Amino acid sequence: MVITIESNADMPMCLGTEAKQLEKARELAEAHYNLGVEKSEGVEVQGFYSRTFIVTLQDKMEVVIQFRPEPLDLAPFKLARKTLGDVVPEIELLSDKDLEKEKIWTFCMTKMPGRVWLNAIGGPTMADANVSINKSLGRIFSQGYIEGESTEMVERDIRPHLEMLVASENSAVRPFRDVSKEFLRKLDTLKVLPLFVSHFSLSQLNILVDENHQVSGIVDWELSQPLPFGMGFARIHTLAGEYRDGEFEMPEKFEDAERGFWDEVFKGLTPDVRDILGANLEAIQMAVWLGTLLDTFHVDAGQIGNCNPVTLRALPKFLSYRLPSLRGLDPPYSN
Repeated sequence: MVITIESNADMPMCLGTEAKQLEKARELAEAHYNLGVEKSEGVEVQGFYSRTFIVTLQDKMEVVIQFRPEPLDLAPFKLARKTLGDVVPEIELLSDKDLEKEKIWTFCMTKMPGRVWLNAIGGPTMADANVSINKSLGRIFSQGYIEGESTEMVERDIRPHLEMLVASENSAVRPFRDVSKEFLRKLDTLKVLPLFVSHFSLSQLNILVDENHQVSGIVDWELSQPLPFGMGFARIHTLAGEYRDGEFEMPEKFEDAERGFWDEVFKGLTPDVRDILGANLEAIQMAVWLGTLLDTFHVDAGQIGNCNPVTLRALPKFLSYRLPSLRGLDPPYSN
């Protein structure tokens, strides 16, 4: 089970206040870089699984120090950076035995430029900004191809997850049992799709943008893994759209943003990968639907975890979504 941090009361006594966290972040950065520290400060939005601080060194370099109640597998971070480039931060473990005795692990990352997307835009230009950001995101993820076949991922992770949904007696899952069975029946079709870097929680909280509304950083890669092309883009609904008052809505220029994302993804692919995908559009469509379903019903401690009721309400609509290349001039959703 993933450990969450709802307040400083969830941290050990040595890090039980923001002042203690700031001081420890300064101390660790100073020791690691062998440089004095000018200042340390918090970030715009603290996550549910960490406490994060920006430390400015005497040479003006800014670094991110993050305290976490669980160790991280750094492999997804390193793969994403190798594949997508410097839009992904470098990361390393800062060993501190005293903190680790308290079940706290510390990580140091390069500070990404820009602001969290959620807080970076607003006002009358918001619709145009969302279009620009989605197009920028599509260009970045078009570079996400990974050598290898999808077969192992399908059999090792995706099939067991689907089988768990089919067998589940969870009242939230039960209405989607038939669609889960259908996906399970057709699952082998995903094996023709190449593997692409995918982010476990691609949202406006984990994407940074610059003043020109271009993506400048993508953070928090824990639990991410390569997936068949399309599965990792299942959050296109909430990247181009939004939840408002507990309901999914398509804001102004939703289709411009959504179509723009897919256009830039396909435009940036190498010709050989584009040819494979162009011949398998229905498989991509299924991958997007399947990614949406599995993203809604996560596996936690070997069983289906709690589902966000807002996401659950939107799921039937999301499962009626059609790719621009398949729907033509029709609306994105039939439901």
